[in-house]
Amino acid sequence: MRKFLSWELWLALRYILSPKRERFTGVITTIALIGLILSVASLTVVNAVITGFKEVVKEKILSLNPHLSITLFSPERGREVIKIIEESISVKEIQSIQLVAVQQGLILKGGQPAGVILKAVDLESYSKERGFKKFSYELKELENNTLPIVVGVRLKDKLGIIPEERLSLLTIEGFYTPFGFFPKVIPLKVIGFFESGIYDYDLNLIFTSFNLFSERYQSRNLAIELKLRDPFKSNQHKETLVKTLGPLFPILDWQEWNRSLFSALKMEKIGLFVVLTLMVTVSLFTILSAMVMLVSEKKGDIAILMSLGATSKEILKLFFLAGFILSLIGVFGGLFVGILLILILSRYPVIKLPEEVYPVEYMPVSIQGLDLLLIGLVTILISLLACLYPAKKASSLNPAEILRRE
Repeated sequence: MRKFLSWELWLALRYILSPKRERFTGVITTIALIGLILSVASLTVVNAVITGFKEVVKEKILSLNPHLSITLFSPERGREVIKIIEESISVKEIQSIQLVAVQQGLILKGGQPAGVILKAVDLESYSKERGFKKFSYELKELENNTLPIVVGVRLKDKLGIIPEERLSLLTIEGFYTPFGFFPKVIPLKVIGFFESGIYDYDLNLIFTSFNLFSERYQSRNLAIELKLRDPFKSNQHKETLVKTLGPLFPILDWQEWNRSLFSALKMEKIGLFVVLTLMVTVSLFTILSAMVMLVSEKKGDIAILMSLGATSKEILKLFFLAGFILSLIGVFGGLFVGILLILILSRYPVIKLPEEVYPVEYMPVSIQGLDLLLIGLVTILISLLACLYPAKKASSLNPAEILRRE
């Protein structure tokens, strides 16, 4: 092996791996190495958790919400606008397009009120959305003016709703009489239940059939919802539709709705990355201290090497390599431990999260190659800087003075 390595690298490996070092120096080096491994592993796991949360939230948003929503002030123009949209955007770019209606109201059961949003959609297509953990219903014959509804599991648990139960919805739309305002009352029948995993959705949202709703009731809140095959082209398609439809049809983009959420997740990831990078820096300074002790321990070796003709640059290279190799062991060891923890958490989710706060039941994790590369590069760069001081100190020692003292 000695034939294939420069003497500086060979001796650096001997200094690091040799069991004949002073016990105190060896203990300090081991502690510094363990600290660096844990710091890098923590940085890796935290980045994976934040990335996992971002991906889960994005998947829920893209699955349960439209990518583009066009508000209709003239309901009778709905089919005409859909035709214009299909002419403006290639059919290959559109995953689905449908008319929906939204109605806010209040459900009362046993004297317990619950504010809800009734959304009239194509139930069949919604039941196939990936964002739902569960969306099951059975549409049977209904009485006149009764709407079939699919209820969220949280609302079901809150009010104790059972299948085929009959309820009434008091809407914010109504009529005025000499005795005051009377809300419109819509009779409902529960035909199924859904679960999205998002607490607010499962508690406050109910679905009904758009065809039945539009036949029996008139709503002022109509919209056309588009889902695109590539959701990240929504801005581009929005500009096209704005030019085609004009200002009379307000268009909302999913990226605009959720810009603050994704900005917050990004800032949180950057903030945690900076904090944990400082922790890695502290661990590397511990390695720097261990290397300074190694230089002090090996003063005699340095003097002998210089007496045999080694230059200051070669001594600098020797101790720089020793510190850098030690740092690399810590960095790659930390990445290995971090990736191992991530794989365990992804295969065996054991950290349960409160459903009222988070859109997932267990802590999500996701590894991205770019994150691992960034962590590796940043920690290696810091380790390069940390190794310079002890190497410089070793190269500046006076061999004659050291030999005279010994």
